Amino acid sequence: MDSDGKVRAAMNGRVVAVSGQAGRARLRRSAGHDAGAMKMEHVHTAPISGTISAIDVAEGEQVTTGRIVVEIEADSRAA
Repeated sequence: MDSDGKVRAAMNGRVVAVSGQAGRARLRRSAGHDAGAMKMEHVHTAPISGTISAIDVAEGEQVTTGRIVVEIEADSRAA
């Protein structure tokens, strides 16, 4: 599956946790952030292997569906 490396919020909610830091390696399918909505938590995962290039949200922030929350630069070896 091809991906642009952007993790987008699956639904409206409040960010309850952010794991990882920009510039740090991230393995494919590892958690990027948790968003809470209606007393449920939704864990978002990395769509590709690579390095986190930007974290676009902070804990406690409200996000809307489709908002980019984390950006990942693809690992050139993960082709």
